[in-house]
Amino acid sequence: MPVPETHEGDHPEPSKRNYLLNADGSGTGTTDNPAQGAIGVVLRDPDGHPIAEISKRIGPAINTVAEYRALIEGLKLARSRGIQRIRVFLDSELVVDQVNGRAKVGKEHIRPLHAEACSLLQEFPNIRIWWVPRKWNAEADALATKALLVADRSGPHRHRRSPTGPKTPAPRKSPRHASLD
Repeated sequence: MPVPETHEGDHPEPSKRNYLLNADGSGTGTTDNPAQGAIGVVLRDPDGHPIAEISKRIGPAINTVAEYRALIEGLKLARSRGIQRIRVFLDSELVVDQVNGRAKVGKEHIRPLHAEACSLLQEFPNIRIWWVPRKWNAEADALATKALLVADRSGPHRHRRSPTGPKTPAPRKSPRHASLD
């Protein structure tokens, strides 16, 4: 089968190209004594250019909860932009296996987060979720770490990049309280 000829500046139709989403959650402690958690999300257009990001604290959370919260916030961001085709990358193999149906959700308090993530996945006609090593998720990881380092008095941080201008703060939303893993 011949390869179609392309010319400089040619791009496939936007509907046939995939947006990219990297999401990472950071949480520590134990189920009984979780520490402050945070999420980082980077949404890229099909050419790989960042178009939006999230960096915010989510309250006390252990790692699995933070990873799910990052996935959920990232999917909501993509949905709010009308994205139909997306590839999602997480460095939590457990969360990836659970949402792809390869692993059971054993912890009762994770089930609502899993259900919400799976419900959001159904809203995308073309979506795939993959595990990647942490080093390949470095930008989302850095955003989660940045949120943890920001002084508590400044509240949650959410920034969106615009292709024509600098970052501008998006409207604040109150963080949801999730059960802890």
